[in-house]
Formats: sequence, structure tokens, C-alpha cells
Amino acid sequence: MSGTEGATHRAGSAAGIEERPGPPKPDVERREATFVELLGESPFEWAAALYRSIVDTSPDAITVIGVNGKVILCNQPAASLHGFARVDEMIGRSAWQFVAPEDLERATADFQRTVEVGSIRNVAYTLLRADGGRVPVEVSASAILDAERQPRAFIGVVRDITEREQAEEALRQSEEYFRRLIENAPDLITVIEPTGEIRYQSPSIERILGYRAEEMIGSNVWQIIHPEDARAVGEAIARGLLEPAMFELVVFRALHKDGNWRYLEGSGRVLRDVASGPYGIINSRDITDRVMAERALEDSERRKAAILETALDAIITINHDTKVLEFNPAAEAMFGRTAAEAIGKRLDELIVPPSLGGRLRGGMERYLTTRDGPLLGKRVELTALRADGIEFPVEIAIVPIHRESQPIFTGHVRDLTERRRWEEELQQAREELESKVEGRMEKGGTYGLTFRELTVLHLVSRGKADKEIAVTLGISSQTVNKHVARILHKMGASSRTEAGVRAIKDGIVE
Repeated sequence: MSGTEGATHRAGSAAGIEERPGPPKPDVERREATFVELLGESPFEWAAALYRSIVDTSPDAITVIGVNGKVILCNQPAASLHGFARVDEMIGRSAWQFVAPEDLERATADFQRTVEVGSIRNVAYTLLRADGGRVPVEVSASAILDAERQPRAFIGVVRDITEREQAEEALRQSEEYFRRLIENAPDLITVIEPTGEIRYQSPSIERILGYRAEEMIGSNVWQIIHPEDARAVGEAIARGLLEPAMFELVVFRALHKDGNWRYLEGSGRVLRDVASGPYGIINSRDITDRVMAERALEDSERRKAAILETALDAIITINHDTKVLEFNPAAEAMFGRTAAEAIGKRLDELIVPPSLGGRLRGGMERYLTTRDGPLLGKRVELTALRADGIEFPVEIAIVPIHRESQPIFTGHVRDLTERRRWEEELQQAREELESKVEGRMEKGGTYGLTFRELTVLHLVSRGKADKEIAVTLGISSQTVNKHVARILHKMGASSRTEAGVRAIKDGIVE
């Protein structure tokens, strides 16, 4: 063993570190001799051994280069960083060959700065590998000075920042993704301070409220929230401060730039920043059209309810199975059943006489198959059934209401009982009148009046107007007026009153 080898061996033993298998002996001798030559042998050999142990056990790449720029010492992480299997493959190479071309000029300047000021810290470079690959690194370097404070060599600690850059790139891409997501989101995304000052506003505010996003930054969110809604929004934010995980939905009005109020539905979450404290993220959606539609629907429902409540006719709505969906108060009065009793029951179980049940079911089946119904859209007289079992005449008009699913049907039902009785009484009165007229015609002395004219004269003498006469006789008012004109002419009377008085005086009418 040479003196140099012995010194090196003794230094390693003194540090308590066994020599690990390394490159071939000649290479080790060359490396160690150079290292000892640089630092001197005794009495610094223990320091050299300690220094070597630190270098060899460091997870970072450590390289020592001479003033000529050539590598005189490195550890295994440094060799591996550059793609070499053994440390000795790095020794003697120029450090500049490991620097990417685009960084050479900057690396040269940093090397000179290290000579002048003694060190550099955390400088980013791209280094080259033996296989041509590129490695992003962060370098810190110091000058090793001699007794005259002149640099004898330089030691560099190189950290592979590939994973960090990948993580940073992943973070950047993630931030870019979410930035694009936010900027293109149809909803409003607003970040506010606890005071209400807007820290961030998504671009969608211009479409929803007419403001540019940048003009909202620094303004206060309470300036655009309706005063009547500010308390509800503020309470939601306050609850979020107490319960950060809380997620609440609030409907509020926001001022559009044109001066109108828009309805927004917002949900928010309070987050805490270590540096700046709590802040709120509010996600809002314009629901003005929905609110207006809901209000219109509510108004329509109220109008519908008012119509159903006050309608004189019975209004009944059924589905395709003839089950009752609506049964208004007039229907309750007409059929003697409450709405609660009727809703959900089949129509033929409630108001349709047994004799007509088959006709109803057949008509419904036909409509569902052909979309054609003989009773739809028409006024039809039928017989209905009351709760007490009494049948009575009705007039019904049924209208289908088409939907995406099965249609429903609404029927307007009118009780004809009173009208039928009135018609019968009217017919009886008409027959009695015509009988009297026939009797008078047989006696003669009627001014040459026809049967119809004499009938009209009887009603004129009772003070009946043309419309009343028309209803009684089943003719039009215009026809009555023509009959009256001929009566006056034949009787030589100047007025209806004169004709009536003369007819009574002459005994033509009773």
C-alpha cells in the first residue's frame, strides 16, 4: 500500500466508514490521490474522510470541479443524474459538457459570480445526460478557497427537480383547467372578503348583469344586492363562517347595470386562507325567467281556481282512465258529492247512469286509438246521475287537453232540469194561446189578421216586448217586428198600445 493509499484508508477507518465496492482500483487511486492532493494529507485527512462520507451519503448530486472546469470528485447520485453507471465515468470530464446549450452563457456568468462572491444559491438549469436526455435541476455552488483566499476548486450541490416541475406543471394545468372552466361557466362565480369586497368575479357577469368582470374587482357585493334580500344573504354568509362546511341555497335579487333587478339563486362556501383569513366563494345562477314563469303559473292557478270556484256550470276534469282529477263546487252541488269523494273515482262510478257506462268507455278507447271522439268539442245533451240515484238531463261539452303523456279531458256540465221545465211550461202556454187564437178565428171580426198575427196581437195586448214574444213563439225578434207592423197597418192603429186597447175593446183578445 502506498503512503497515499494508507492515508486514505486510515481516514476512512477513523470516520468509521467502510470502503464500499467501487470502480476498478486504478480509477479509485486516481480519484483519491487527486482529492488528497487538493486538500493535503495530514493533518486534514480526518476532515477529508468526513467530507467524503457526507458526499457519498447525500441524496443530492454533489460534484467538485477544478478551476479549469473539470470534474475531480462526485458522488453516485451525480453520476446517476447524468446517466453514468459509475462515479469514475464522470471524473476528468468538463462540467460544461453537462450544461444544456441554452444555459451555457448563463452558467458561465454564474461561475464567474461564484469566483467573485463565493457562492450561488438555487439557480435553475437544464443539464444533459449521457444518453442525450435533459434533466431540470436546481444548483447551489460554493468556491473552495486556499490559505490566500483564492479559489482552488468549486463544489456544487445539484438537486433533480423533475418531479417538482412535473408537480408544478400539473398544478399549472389544473389551475388553467379550472380557470377556463370558471371563465366559461354559465353561472356567476364570485370570491368575496368578509367585508363583501369582491376579490374575483367570473366573466359571465357581463352576460347576466351587464357589468365587466374587471370593473367589479374591489367593489362591494352589497352594492348590487337588493336591500330587502341583503339580510338573508348576510345571514347565510355568517352561518358559513361558523360552519365552514355549510352549503346553503339562497334566492336574492341583484341589480343589473341597466337598472333592473334580476333574480339569482346562489350557494356559497366559506374557506380559510392561512395568510389572508376567511373568504367566501359564491356560485350564482340567473333564475329570473324561472321566477317569472313560476309567478305566471301561480297567477294562472289562482285564476283557474277562481273560475272553478265561481263557475255556474259543473267543471270536471278526468284522465284517460276516466278518473276524476278536478271537481268544482258547482259539480258538488249538481251531483250531490264532495270533491274529496269524487277525485280519484271513475266517472262511470259517479255521475254516468249504468245504461251509458259502456258508451263512455268505448268512446274513450276510440279516442285514445284514433284521436277522434264524436262528443269532443260539441255541446251534447245526455242523462246524468245524482248521488241519490235520480237521473236528470244535462248539456255537456268536453275538450281534450293534449300533453306529452296521456291526454286529460275537461267537461263543462249544465243542468237542464230547469230549462226543460221552463220549455214545457212555455210549450203549454203556447198551445193554450194558439187554442184561444183558433177559437177567435172561427168567430171572425179580426181585421183580416192571420193566425200568427193574431197570436202576436194577443201577446202585444199583454204588454210583451218583441224579444219576449219571440221567445214565447220560437221565432226571431225581427219576425215579430214585421208581424207587429202588419197588425198596425191592418187595424189602422198608430201604436202598439192603440192596437192592444182596440183588440181588447173589440173582444179580439181576452
